[in-house]
Amino acid sequence: MSYAIYLRKSREDREAEARGEGETLARHRTALLDLARNRLLDIGAVYEEIVSGETLAARPQMQQLLEEVAAGKWEGVLVMEVERLARGNGIDQGMVSQAFSASGTKIITPYKTYDPSNEMDEDYFEFGLFMSRREFQTINRRLVAGRIASVKEGKYLGGRDPYGYERYKLPKEKGWSLRVVPEQAEIVKKIYRWYLDGIGSHAIATRLAAEGATRTAGTSWTSTNVLRLLKSPLYCGYVKWGHYRQKKEIRDGKLHKCQREQKEYLKVKGRHEALVSEADWNAVQQRIAARPGVPMPGNRSLRNPFQGILYCKCCGHRIQMETVIKHPADGSVKRFHTLACRYPTCNVISSMFYMVEDALMDALREMLHGYQLDLSAPQPGQDGQREQLRAEIRLAEREIAKADEQLRRAFELVEQEIYTPEQFVDRRRELLARKEVQQAALQTLSARLAELDAAARLPERMIPAITNVLEAYPLAETPEEKQKILQSAISRIEYEKLPEPGVRAQDCKLKLVIYPRIPHHDTF
Repeated sequence: MSYAIYLRKSREDREAEARGEGETLARHRTALLDLARNRLLDIGAVYEEIVSGETLAARPQMQQLLEEVAAGKWEGVLVMEVERLARGNGIDQGMVSQAFSASGTKIITPYKTYDPSNEMDEDYFEFGLFMSRREFQTINRRLVAGRIASVKEGKYLGGRDPYGYERYKLPKEKGWSLRVVPEQAEIVKKIYRWYLDGIGSHAIATRLAAEGATRTAGTSWTSTNVLRLLKSPLYCGYVKWGHYRQKKEIRDGKLHKCQREQKEYLKVKGRHEALVSEADWNAVQQRIAARPGVPMPGNRSLRNPFQGILYCKCCGHRIQMETVIKHPADGSVKRFHTLACRYPTCNVISSMFYMVEDALMDALREMLHGYQLDLSAPQPGQDGQREQLRAEIRLAEREIAKADEQLRRAFELVEQEIYTPEQFVDRRRELLARKEVQQAALQTLSARLAELDAAARLPERMIPAITNVLEAYPLAETPEEKQKILQSAISRIEYEKLPEPGVRAQDCKLKLVIYPRIPHHDTF
């Protein structure tokens, strides 16, 4: 079996890079590849962790590696230090230790090789993980204490430029503060002024979009962005700490983290210039508190059967249901539902709810008819394409087997001293490269064949699913029932209704793009 390489930056590595000491992962990759070359180890994969996560849940490459280690895919894993594998909580360290011990996978560092079958090595490995966890906790406590001290000195801790400001390094001392960006500052003042004049956050976002104003990243303003800006004490000259606390929960056996807004937090006068007065900021907070969002009661039922299914084709945001109330001259009250995209910069037109339902049923009937035609008259040439792909797959498999045989012979030649170690390394590298090319080709061909097979089976799978929707949806009595029926055959619907010159909004053409939910079966 071959070996894998795992690369991950530590906090110390990131600090060293900030001081200009070079790219860490590139240096570690070179060092571990040199180690593998010197020990004649066959490297089958390199896992490079781009993100830096405290837990395994935040490190996708490590999750993939652990699955393969537990399955016994690798003879060993090369890593710069055992601490790179797990420095999180005890549960994560236990998962790492168990995966390597149960599969007998070795851990190879430039300084020591840990063999799980050796009791002494296993003790060393577990002790190393334990000590790295203790060190991690100590460093975290020091970092938190340092950050709180910086806030009390009025320094800005954020890693990004908040809208209206740009960060700058404080001269002759550690830490950062903020300087005003005049163009953005004017927009911030305008947002506060509008809100105090009684204009809501959604209307403010719409006004900003109409004026062509964008956020720092060039994206459009939304009501959520506006409210977040209005709530931030940064704009009246304060810095804060502990406004959001991270809460950890175990759900379905997995660690989940969520942010909880705190009513009490550390708020200190900052070193930066305020954009609004404290009196105006406090008045805004009072208005926000007087108009809180109405939480959905726990017993409230679903109203929109398209929830989680229907999205805007133009901007990708969810299409939402709205209730429109009209009061005719006769004194009656009429209520009806519409579906609309609420994103401020999107010009997609809303539709009556029943019109979208009717359009969906028509589109499903057309889709069903197409699948029935495909089933009765298969596309010509598909069988020939599949046979061609199978022939190419067999050829790639023969080339891989040939490379394996040549590798075996190369080992024999070096044992017979016909090859020098240098010649063997060069020959082995050449054969492994050839094998890798064929393996990649085999993977591509197999995926293409699977696509053709799935396409050939699609009509017979989708016909019953769509037929069920067409029959059951009109009979469903509640939105929950309708939603379940739609989700049984549809994964996503994209909605498009654009303005047309000289055409009334309600008469513009409505288009729906349906993405079917492919039924899966264990056997075919």
